[in-house]
Amino acid sequence: METPLLLTDKQVQEFLINGYLILQPISLDRNFHSSIFTEVQSIFQQDANPGNNILPRIPQLQYVFDDPVVKGALLSLLGSNYNMQPHRHVHTTRPGTADQTWHKDSYFGYRKLLRHHQLRYTMVMYYPQDTTIEMGPTALIPRSQYDVKHQKMYSHSETLENPNTTSDDHDISLVCTAGTVVLIHYDIVHRGTANITNRSHRYMFKFQFTRLEEPTQPTWNHDPTNASYDAADAGLLQPIVKHIWNWMIGRVIPLQELTTDQDINMWKTQLRDHCGKIRLNAAYNLALNNEHNILIQQLYKNKEIPRFEATYALAACRYNKEAIDELQAVLAREENNEPIAYCIAFIFSEMGSAALDTLPLLINIIEKSHSFLVKQYCCEALGTIQVNEQHNIDTVVSCLTNVLADRDQLEDLKDASHIRFTAALSLAKLGAKAIQAIPSLKEALYLDKNRYVNANALLALKRIGTDEAVKIVLHYLEMSRWCAKTTAASLY
Repeated sequence: METPLLLTDKQVQEFLINGYLILQPISLDRNFHSSIFTEVQSIFQQDANPGNNILPRIPQLQYVFDDPVVKGALLSLLGSNYNMQPHRHVHTTRPGTADQTWHKDSYFGYRKLLRHHQLRYTMVMYYPQDTTIEMGPTALIPRSQYDVKHQKMYSHSETLENPNTTSDDHDISLVCTAGTVVLIHYDIVHRGTANITNRSHRYMFKFQFTRLEEPTQPTWNHDPTNASYDAADAGLLQPIVKHIWNWMIGRVIPLQELTTDQDINMWKTQLRDHCGKIRLNAAYNLALNNEHNILIQQLYKNKEIPRFEATYALAACRYNKEAIDELQAVLAREENNEPIAYCIAFIFSEMGSAALDTLPLLINIIEKSHSFLVKQYCCEALGTIQVNEQHNIDTVVSCLTNVLADRDQLEDLKDASHIRFTAALSLAKLGAKAIQAIPSLKEALYLDKNRYVNANALLALKRIGTDEAVKIVLHYLEMSRWCAKTTAASLY
């Protein structure tokens, strides 16, 4: 296998700012892309959309993701142990198809109110045919990936934007040649556009990838002289991009104390601005300058937008022990106040190992809470707060396996399934440390009715990697080849 071609600092910075990169695979020729197009066209002529099952139906698609350019980009942005998610889809735009509405993708149909500014999820869009403007290419809105509610997606009253102003964000249409791969931030605003041709079908394969390990150092072709990148070229996104860059290179930033009272008052006022990017800019600047108490007060707002903007920014306080202690105290008081509790659980999940002291509280809430959202984000935090002491490992694994085993075979609510596959993914993130979870993971693999629980349990067993775990994986995969259930066949 060829050596992955890693991204440069400039490419990583461009991705953090604009939310996408256009890639051209170097190991695949037009004949390969033509064969993929012919095969997918045949499938659509004979059957329904295979959905998650597209990779087993066209296994040579794996060559796209093994290409040095594509693999190098994914490794650069998500770390060396990234994972292809079990959800994938073929999007087809037939002649006469109208424009889609602008949207951010759901998490394969599940409720995830808070997304991730820090790079945990990306998507790959692969186009096997030349795609002209008439065929209905995908359109993107660059720099929209951090917006809580973009005004092209919602009414002015829902976004807090001034109804008398128009957005400065301009969309681009991805007109491209056969074989083009577009790597996008999971949360960028996009849509399929109208196909005005008489007979040309446009196909796009969408695959999703996730980070499994917290960053400790750059995984791209990094020049150490660029470590202090200030993101001045990011405009209003500057403090957001600066924070994510520092997180990705594993850089510990001392608390800043260079601002004046005038700056603080300006940012505090801007939290009420009509422009979402100005509000986010202000929130992150407050977070990066020790003003966490102002942002914690925002968590008590009734409206989601100011609460979410403060939540994202507070994740940037991960090296501020006072902020973490105060957030933990608020969560202890407000654990039954769902909107505040799930926001703080999310903040701790984004902080990673810096939030180690919050583990007992998070575990206690998982065991007691009746809120699906709160438990979901607490379970997510147990996977990103990497524990190393055996006592902590045992406690975390025990908590997650209890969640994984909490199945109601008669009435399995979608939100309950979401908590279980989040728990399984957190066990996968723990890797070999989750060895005690093998019996529970095996049971989830064979008995759970949710295919994403099955997939994440399989992933966890692979990452544990003991002889026992590998034996379970191989047996399951062999069984799946003979199983008529598409949920099993579609996992990998």
